[in-house]
Amino acid sequence: MEKRKAREGGLMADGLGGVSVFLVEDEPSLMYVLEESIKSLGYAVGEKAEYLPEALERAKSVAFDVAMLDVNLHGQESFPVADVLVERGIPFIFTTGFGKTALPERFKRAPVMEKPFRLKDIHRAITELQEKLSA
Repeated sequence: MEKRKAREGGLMADGLGGVSVFLVEDEPSLMYVLEESIKSLGYAVGEKAEYLPEALERAKSVAFDVAMLDVNLHGQESFPVADVLVERGIPFIFTTGFGKTALPERFKRAPVMEKPFRLKDIHRAITELQEKLSA
């Protein structure tokens, strides 16, 4: 079921008064840990996707504030999702175990959070994305 939220003051309304995160991750256990970590920091996971087709569809049609994109989704790269987010003006961060060197030239300046990461890394990443919303 698709969630749609109304923008209030530049951020999505989510009951917590925080940021709504689109989480794209192909490892179910890591997806769970990320979701719980994001919630523990006071943010909301508005949408999730494990496979490229569903991530691409949600990136095009669903409302959220920021996104965390695993670069490799079951052997497919998430760069088409990032392209949609750029078009929509939605800030995102790539998550990967391969570092910035795995990114195509058009995303060399995109923020990257290397796996494994800690709670403070997630908090810093979302805070930095949130600052882009306010700019």
